[in-house]
Amino acid sequence: ASLVSADVWANVKVECEPSWQAFQGHCYRLQAEKRSWQESKKMCLRGGGDLLSIHSMAELEFITKQIKQEVEELWIGLNDLKLQMNFEWSDGSLVSFTHWHPFEPNNFRDSLEDCVTIWGPEGRWNDSPCNQSLPSICKKAGQLSQGAAEEDHGCRKGWTWHSPSCYWLGEDPVTYRALGPLSRRFEQAFVSSLIYNWDGEYFWTALQDLNFTGSFRWLSGDEVMYTHWNRDQPGYSRGGCVALATGSAMGLWEVKNCTSFRARYICRQSLGTPVTPELPGPDPTPSLTGACPQGWGSDPKLRHCYKVFSSERLQDKKTWVQAQGACQELGAQLLSLASYEEEHFVANMLNKIFGESEPEIHEQHWFWIGLNRRDPGAGQSWRWSDGLGFSYHNFDRSRHDDDNIRGCTVLDLASLQWVAMQCETQLDWICKIPRGTDVREPDVSPQGRREWLRFQEAEYKFFEHHSTWAQAQRICTWFQAELVSVHSQAELDFLGHNLQKFSRGQEQHWWIGLHTSENDGRFRWTDGSVINFISWAPGKPRPIGKDKKCVYMMASREDWGDQRCMTALPYICKRRNSTREQQPPDPPPTGGCPSGWSQFLNKCFRIQGQDPQDRVKWSEAQFSCEQQEAQLVTIANPLEQAFITASLPDVTFDLWIGLHASQRDFQWVEQEPLQYANWAPGEPSGPSPAPSGNIPTSCAVVLRSPSTHFTGRWDDRSCAEETHGFICQKATDPSLSPSPAASPPAPGAELSYLNGTFRLLQKPLRWHDALLLCESRNASLAHVLDPYTQAFLTQAARGLRTPLWIGLASEEGSRRYSWVSEEPLSYVSWQDGEPQLPGGCAYVDTDGAWRTTSCDTKLQGAVCGVHGGPPPPRRISYHGSCPQGLADSAWIPFREHCYSFHMELLLGHKEALQRCQRAGGAVLSILDEMENVFVWEHLQSSEGQSRGAWLGMNFNPKGGTLVWQDNTAVNYSNWGPPGLGPSMLSHNSCYWIQSSSGLWRPGACTNITMGVVCKLPRAEASSFSPSALPENPAALVVVLMAVLLLLALLTAALILYRRRQSVERGAFEGARYSRSSSGPSEATEKNILVSDMEMNEQQE
Repeated sequence: ASLVSADVWANVKVECEPSWQAFQGHCYRLQAEKRSWQESKKMCLRGGGDLLSIHSMAELEFITKQIKQEVEELWIGLNDLKLQMNFEWSDGSLVSFTHWHPFEPNNFRDSLEDCVTIWGPEGRWNDSPCNQSLPSICKKAGQLSQGAAEEDHGCRKGWTWHSPSCYWLGEDPVTYRALGPLSRRFEQAFVSSLIYNWDGEYFWTALQDLNFTGSFRWLSGDEVMYTHWNRDQPGYSRGGCVALATGSAMGLWEVKNCTSFRARYICRQSLGTPVTPELPGPDPTPSLTGACPQGWGSDPKLRHCYKVFSSERLQDKKTWVQAQGACQELGAQLLSLASYEEEHFVANMLNKIFGESEPEIHEQHWFWIGLNRRDPGAGQSWRWSDGLGFSYHNFDRSRHDDDNIRGCTVLDLASLQWVAMQCETQLDWICKIPRGTDVREPDVSPQGRREWLRFQEAEYKFFEHHSTWAQAQRICTWFQAELVSVHSQAELDFLGHNLQKFSRGQEQHWWIGLHTSENDGRFRWTDGSVINFISWAPGKPRPIGKDKKCVYMMASREDWGDQRCMTALPYICKRRNSTREQQPPDPPPTGGCPSGWSQFLNKCFRIQGQDPQDRVKWSEAQFSCEQQEAQLVTIANPLEQAFITASLPDVTFDLWIGLHASQRDFQWVEQEPLQYANWAPGEPSGPSPAPSGNIPTSCAVVLRSPSTHFTGRWDDRSCAEETHGFICQKATDPSLSPSPAASPPAPGAELSYLNGTFRLLQKPLRWHDALLLCESRNASLAHVLDPYTQAFLTQAARGLRTPLWIGLASEEGSRRYSWVSEEPLSYVSWQDGEPQLPGGCAYVDTDGAWRTTSCDTKLQGAVCGVHGGPPPPRRISYHGSCPQGLADSAWIPFREHCYSFHMELLLGHKEALQRCQRAGGAVLSILDEMENVFVWEHLQSSEGQSRGAWLGMNFNPKGGTLVWQDNTAVNYSNWGPPGLGPSMLSHNSCYWIQSSSGLWRPGACTNITMGVVCKLPRAEASSFSPSALPENPAALVVVLMAVLLLLALLTAALILYRRRQSVERGAFEGARYSRSSSGPSEATEKNILVSDMEMNEQQE
């Protein structure tokens, strides 16, 4: 919007022709007849004017009150007909003021929205197709009147008129005074014009939070329907009174102290009924008795209904804009909160869904709400996306750092407070809808007017208009549906029967949901269901190529074919009312396997065919398994598939599995349904099985291909014509003991596979935090170079039931990804459509697929690749180094500091301080969340030795605050429930970090013991100068003998000295490091350290 100018509200008389209305030197007329934008412009030109251009908030208010009135939507002159998304006025005037609706202009659904309408009670603007028929407004210059300015409408001398009130500006600075509320955007703009010349001053309003509740109210009792906060206002504290700023923040609202701050003021006197009609009010207040849609909840005292949208799958979560769009598609809005009572209900609803657990259980579980500051014209002020005035807030005051980049708000499940968040983060969300409102289906077009047809457990809709495959899929999602998937002959017959009614020609093709992935050429259904049924036409599908393939169904023969995805065809949508059931945890092993069999969970597997003479046809393979009281393997899920793939490195031949087809649908032996599939690119592509008979004609193999991308995938082959190895499977024997390797790997321990070693981390981590934590363990984020390692990590991710960061990240903000290890990206396992995020980082999901997300997203785990030799160059380097201690007193580098962990020493707080001081450092301080995670990771491995470690923190009674040893304030904390009470803030209290959870606890300073962690800054390593050594070998021997003699004398002297000391000296002396400028050799340093350790052991 343009800067406020005082003269835009001035009342100037002009003369206009009949049927035209005057305002500020121009004349305006409503054209009620509906026409296209171009036709409306022609009619205005005939009358000597042009389509309306708007250049100030004052002009917009006049148009909305006087001209538009009850008309819902009409044309104005703004358009981007010349250059896409470059808007200009049709009368040639400059665009100096705009008033777009949120999320406009958007060129919705790529429908060439090149002309602009004004609509709604506030006169917001929207881009629309120019051929739409609407009323319009014309504007032309008026004839200046010779008379005086318009009357003052009865205002007293010195007061200024703005319908329906008179205003007076009080110039004397005073403390808080009662004023009238600013209830509308137009009134706000007028008041801003009154204070235009008062740069650097403030003016009181009647908005206040005198009771320190966090909820602002007008003194008149009016509801807060409009807000205009300045950036970072109303802030994170509660209480205060609101004043208008001037200068660069003209008219924006700020919270000030009601009693000490002095400001000028503005009085308002209402003259009753306004001379001009008021704007339409806000939407009618929802009824308290209206019903909620099915699945939505409310409280008898609330006028809205609420629903939580949550998913464990990261790809189902949404950014703030996506979540807002999802709510709006239902006729709802992202959650806005007007009071504590409303938020209390939402909190109770969340507790019922997710349970009332300790806060750490719900850590990092966030839900988008509608509060945001995305509007660039709003000066970074917070606003609700549904237009509700921002009068109530509940920000977590301890978490508002980096606010410059956090433009959206979440409700934190752990604290039930609000946290500012980056809008691109993918999270769950909460929608809100007025009582009595039905959840709507998105409207599409007249061609989709037919009702949904039900068959078995799904509904189907046939769209006769032609769309590309991608457009068709997008339209299906508007109905919470997908392009149709087909899983049985009965379903195919149902579709074929209905297509006969719709199709104009027997050969007409209809899009279905089967398509190939752009990454690996594998066929997939859009709804994620398994490919267990095929109906290819002869000669289809065509060989795999570079282009993505999309699949159609022929109306007459019910056969399928593949086609270029940009072809426009009619299409079929399908939706299910049931939701996907969450997969239960894998059962623990309950038995064992005989010799020669490999165990995984409760199954035993055996690969056969190492001898070429043992490779047989499919039926013979099944018979061989039956002879061993087993059957051909059934692969039920990605975890079992990963186990089998991880068993293939030494196999050089393909392997029959139990999947076969005697008709058109694939099933496992004993007629078990196919619920998981891992088809190779372009498969299943063999000839469709005969529609009759029970003898399998198409059977599946697991590929052991020279191409790593095909290894472990499935292909359909002729059951009776080919011979292969095979995999048998049987249940574990309860009488035998389980194999130690039967279960998926657990976090913490080092895991070896092939030539690599891995460590699993299970903590909330950003990608860069995970990289640093791996490097602190002499490792790096894992890289995946072949399908075998991929299978191993899939087991790890599934065992932890959480996605895991890997060492794959975007190169300089592009869609090109590379390993941090700089290994070539020769093998990939991307999910279809990935990598889609420029500048993102990659993770392996619980189904084994690689996906991308923002590197600042907190995942619940990561996998490190441990290095056997010297560590590789660090991705992030820091200046300085750490002392080189012995194994049990080593200093571990992490960012700018070094840490020495001694959880085997159980000391009091005072003794811990002394030990660390002797080692040249201080007791552990933790300055941010990542440092806390690093410490917690190392404490967990010593949980059996000590329940926690001391923190170098104490209470400063003078300042009334907690400080670290160096007297810096404690700005980050991680207190466990119930938090830190006032009784624990005393000089007699000490504090520690819990090994099992990483939470901080208060306690007594005496009578309890904890482990010790010392910390010191990195320092420049002592230099070693070769020139200081003699070149003559004989001289070198003499020097070495002298050094050894000197060390012996020094050791004896130290022992004698030690015996005279009564003060205990401990093991941390071994962590001391010589920073002498004389540059002793490394050998000398180590000998000194050995001496110290020997003395410590004698003392103990």
